[in-house]
Amino acid sequence: MTERYLLGVDIGTSGSTGIMIDPELTVVESVSVKHDTAVPKPGWAEHDADDIWWSDFTEITRKLLAETTISADQIAGVGVSALHAAMLPLDERGEPLRPAILYGVDTRSGEEIELLNERIGEERIYEACGNSLTFQSVGPKILWYKRNEPERFQRTERIVDATGYITYKLTDEYIIDNAIAAFFHPLYDPSELAWNDEMLDEVGLDRELFPHSRWSTEIAGEVTDEAAEATGLQSGTPVIVGTGDALASQISVGAVNPGDAIFMYGTTGVIYTTLDEQRTTPELWSFPHCLEGKYAIAGGMATSGAIVEWFRDEFGGDAIVGEGVGKASYNRLNDKAADIEPGSDGLVVLPYFSGERTPINDDAARGTMVGLTLSHTKFHVYRAILEGIGYGFKHHLSAMEGANVPIDRVRAIGGGARSDLWRQIVSDITGVAQQYVANPVGSPLGGAYLAGLGTGVFDDLKRLEESTVVETTTEPDSERTAVYNEYYGVYRDLYPSLKEQMHRLVALGDE
Repeated sequence: MTERYLLGVDIGTSGSTGIMIDPELTVVESVSVKHDTAVPKPGWAEHDADDIWWSDFTEITRKLLAETTISADQIAGVGVSALHAAMLPLDERGEPLRPAILYGVDTRSGEEIELLNERIGEERIYEACGNSLTFQSVGPKILWYKRNEPERFQRTERIVDATGYITYKLTDEYIIDNAIAAFFHPLYDPSELAWNDEMLDEVGLDRELFPHSRWSTEIAGEVTDEAAEATGLQSGTPVIVGTGDALASQISVGAVNPGDAIFMYGTTGVIYTTLDEQRTTPELWSFPHCLEGKYAIAGGMATSGAIVEWFRDEFGGDAIVGEGVGKASYNRLNDKAADIEPGSDGLVVLPYFSGERTPINDDAARGTMVGLTLSHTKFHVYRAILEGIGYGFKHHLSAMEGANVPIDRVRAIGGGARSDLWRQIVSDITGVAQQYVANPVGSPLGGAYLAGLGTGVFDDLKRLEESTVVETTTEPDSERTAVYNEYYGVYRDLYPSLKEQMHRLVALGDE
């Protein structure tokens, strides 16, 4: 029998990756490409759907097929994941009418959030979708589009997300994952897994604008002849509905049981938890999981690894001289920062360098360093940044605890999770052990495995769980946790006391 393979491709904020795996979950080949995010105005974040999303996908698939001996007819299924939730309007031909408006890093819809909260009522919105409106919400972004670009809106026939656009380009089918659809609040009812006609009427939107919602592992369609020519895939290859990148990452490390969570140390910091029932809190995001019958509650910091990279590039100075940039420079910074005591000798950083998403949901929050003295070095500041993001993870855990969300096991993923120091700091701050998975592949593996479930290559999650190898477990140190508890109290008090001044500074900067 001919060996069968699975293709997983993830379209991210700053790059895309695709992998080919066999039924034993061995990665046969992987390809990555980089791309930029357009920021045409402060607070905006956009991607050109064809020049970035579809171009990345076609480049990756062609390279994967060219660099292996695997033929297109050996691919049993395709699974796509992508940044979520983005908003992309399409015309009657399925062509993008404008660049896609990205997820919570795009904060243009503040006025629309206020308008919807006033028109509909915050309590009614929360009851309808189990979420408060934030910059992560797609509904206000659509309303912004309708109000500010009415001529384009009049020509809009469909509104899709990033995963859904790739799936459409491959299959000619308009489909959206239930988990991603739930981020279109207040337009989608996650308890009914259906678009909410009452909320659509309130916003003045037609139900026909939106794709049918399905579970991620369902077959969306098959690769068309046109898509086969563009990608090198064989026409007729099954394509699953797919899901968002963070959920695919969670799948990739086997964090699939109720109580399993991930700390994602990426450009942004993310925490996702799997549940066996729906739980909600206004501070976080609540939605159906990509796996049928499961739910999730999650949160995301606007910046995490982005601040670490910013510090290295702007202030590393002689910390990186002679070592170039990249891994070596981070090792140097980590080595020096490791010699500094917890709390960075009285220095606390609020990591709100691009505003903040959950739990405070404030685009006008700003990065802050409090406690600087002449005795502090660049390495104190670097450690304080790592600690500030750790306090952000703890803040999310506190919000989850308030919603009675169980956290039984945490797995650390993302590029920043490779840092032993950063993982240790976060475990010490949160008091939570973190498992680091050996040779993490990330979202593309999750997408490929979901494709295997959808096409019958896998019957369940057993193969995935058995293949997940924990390389090391970072245990919290109780003495350091006690120290950090005191600093965390300062961290939590700082934002309320500085919020008004942060907002004044934003206003002054906009003058």
